[in-house]
Formats: sequence, C-alpha cells, structure tokens
Amino acid sequence: MVSKVVNFIEEYNMIEKNDLVAAGVSGGADSLCLLFMLLEYQKRVPFEIVVVHINHGIRKDALHDVNVVRKICEKENLHFYLKQYDVAELAKQEHLSEEEAGRKVRYEAFKEALERFGKPNHKARKIAVAHHQGDSAETLLFHLFRGTGIWGMSGILPINGNIIRPLLTCSRKEIEEYLVRRGQSWCIDSTNAEDTYTRNKIRHHILEYADKEINEGATRHVANAAMHLLSLRQYINEEVEAIARNISKREETAIQTDLVKLKAYPVFLQQQYWLWALDYILPGRKNVTTKHIEALLGLVEKKESKKIDLPGNMEAIKEYHILTIQKREEKIETPKEVFLEGQGCYLLQDGLCLEISHLNVEEIGEIEENQYTKYLDYDKIRCCLKVRNRQPGDYITINDKGQTKSLKEYFIQEKIPASIRSRIPVIADNNHILWVIGHRISAYYKVTSETRKVIKMTIRRDKNVRKN
Repeated sequence: MVSKVVNFIEEYNMIEKNDLVAAGVSGGADSLCLLFMLLEYQKRVPFEIVVVHINHGIRKDALHDVNVVRKICEKENLHFYLKQYDVAELAKQEHLSEEEAGRKVRYEAFKEALERFGKPNHKARKIAVAHHQGDSAETLLFHLFRGTGIWGMSGILPINGNIIRPLLTCSRKEIEEYLVRRGQSWCIDSTNAEDTYTRNKIRHHILEYADKEINEGATRHVANAAMHLLSLRQYINEEVEAIARNISKREETAIQTDLVKLKAYPVFLQQQYWLWALDYILPGRKNVTTKHIEALLGLVEKKESKKIDLPGNMEAIKEYHILTIQKREEKIETPKEVFLEGQGCYLLQDGLCLEISHLNVEEIGEIEENQYTKYLDYDKIRCCLKVRNRQPGDYITINDKGQTKSLKEYFIQEKIPASIRSRIPVIADNNHILWVIGHRISAYYKVTSETRKVIKMTIRRDKNVRKN
C-alpha cells in the first residue's frame, strides 16, 4: 500500500522538497493512515508536517481522540495544533448545517496552523486530507442524484488548490488492513454511523448494499469511474481553454464572448464553454444549474439583444454578436472628464494618459497614424477640447463631404455593445467629436493640404504621468 500511495503522490506532484504540509488527523483510521503515509514519504522527500486536530465539541469522547493524536505526534516528534470549536453553536449563529460549519472551522484551523508554523524556507504550504476511494464514490453518486455533468461526476479531485488527497486510490478495507499490520488501533467516530448526513446515507444504504448484493468491488468501480471522468474533464478543460483564447475577452469581473465564433463549435463544447465562463466569474458556480446553461445556449441563437439574470448576482447581456457575462453590482466607470488646455500629458482613467503636442505641418512629414496615435488639424478646433464620455447631441463627421452622424448612430453602425458605450472616452470640441478613442476620428479634423498647424494626440498607459 505504501508504494501505491507514494506513486499516487508523485503522479500528481502533491508534495515537493521543503514543503510544509498541514495534515488533518482526527484519530480515525483514514486520518491516521494518512499521517503514516506522509511519514513514509518524508523518508524519500524532506518536507515538514504539522498535525491539525479539531475538537468539534459534539461528542463526549472527543478528548480521548485528542490524546491519541497528541501521543502519536510526541512519538514522531511532530508539531501538534489543536483547535476547539463549538460547531453546533456556530452552525446556529451562521445559519449553516453542522456539516458545513464543521468544514468551515477545519479549513480555518488549517490556515492558522500553516501561518503559525510556516517559515521563509518552505517552498509551499499545503493541506493534506484523508479522503479515500469510498469518499470519491459517495461524491460521484451524491452529485449524480442532485443533477450534474462531467464536472460533478469526476468525484473528488486529487489536488484542489493547495489541498492534496494522497489516499484517494485506497479503499477503506486497505486502510484498515494496513493499520492492523502496523498494530495501530484507531478511534471510532460515533457520528459516522448516523444517517444525519446525506453522504452517510449513501455510504450505509447504497454503497454497502452494492458491495454486498451486486458486486464486491462496486465502490471501487464507482471510484475508478470517477477517476476516468476526471481525466476526461481535464482533457475537456484544455480544449475549452483553447476555445476561450480564440473567442473571448476577459476582465476581472466580466467576460465577453464572440457568438459567431462560438457557434462554429459542437453544442457539447458550447455547453462546456459556458460552464467555464461562469466558473471564471463565479468560482465554484454556486447555484448554477442546467437551466442556466440552456438559457445561455438559447441566447446564442437569438437575433435580438437580450439580458438574463444568473446566480451569484451575475447577468448575461447579448448585444449583436457579443455576449457579456458580468457581475450585476459592478459600477461601470465612465471616462474622467479632463480639459485639454494645452500641450502636455493628461492622466485619464485606468492608468491611461493622453499626450498632446502642437506641431507645424512641416515638422511631421508623412503621417503614420495607428489606433492610438492621431494627427488632426489644430486650426479647425473652435473651443477648449475635453476628454469625456458620450453626451446627448454628440456627432461625428463621417466623410470628406461633411456628412455627419450622431455618435449613437455610429456606435450602432459599428455594433459596439450598449453596455460598454459609456466606457469609451471621446475627445470633444463642444458636441463635435474629434476622436472616438480606440476607434475613428472625425473626417472634418483630418490633416489636409491646407493644414498649417497640427495637434498630435497619443494614448498610452502610464499610471505615474501627470499634466506638465
């Protein structure tokens, strides 16, 4: 069994030299086996272990468990971190189930232990928990009964962030047989025999029955299926990441998707993409169900603009061929209004600055414009320029004949989503727009053969710039 666990740790690169690993050890068979396996691996790779034990304040015999774990730590010369919580009271105060409250305090204790015993020379700080094959099988069935896809059916992950699960390929039988061979007894948690929690019901009434009455390897087979589905999930994730790079633009609290490009992929990959996108905005996708994925797929086919609400205070907005998922509480920052009173550098928003210089036409030679550098006829400017957001009455000259179009009409023509129009800064001469930054300039202000003085404008990113 030791070689089996060692190979699993190495396969997933769970522990490296000079790591600090906080191991959750309750005194039960699973957690004691975990601790002994870590000690075995410590003979091969030098790393530090701190044992974390939580007294939940639920069982009367809990102090016995504390002493068992403490004595093992003393014998093995390990750090021992004890945390005591009244989980039942915490559950009432925070309106949680005792199961949820227990999980919360466990990971708070892990965090505290890693901070207390962490040293500068530690390469990484990790949490080791004793989930085994049976736990993975329970998780697969639990998710399947509630309704899930490939993500939920992949069981428990071997690694999730800094959490590692070295025993995930071991059965409960293997664990107990290993402890018996060592001559190591273990504590019995009486709450594990109760049917208070859904997972206990699955363990006692479904998996145990399946092992006895259907196939003695039923639990192992379900857990193995979860591992196969995990491999498939990882492959799909790689495919979806490649798709996302091709069709999406990401911000911290929003993601924009090109629906024309998305529709080129099979519906299954579209579904997986939306799961990925929701997870990007709302890690864990709490309360996201099949109906939300179906609603997003429905938006892809609609021709008109539409908005739907999503869990986690999110919304999806479809405008033209772009669908944006974003947090509803997000306050969109409009461009800062800045008067351009002469040459120099002007700090705008989001670390952008506008550099302005006045030149005689003879100084510029051949004009080489790009998306963020423009040359305009200075003598045609009628009043003080300013950078601002769009306003009613704004217009832009669209050709050399002097024809104009309202800024709103221009945005619609260019299929710029309404949700971002107020974020696009413009440079205005009263209501006449010289430049829609990042887009086009007004034909009226173009440099011609009659131009004598030129104003050069360049947008660049520089958080430290200030007006000269």
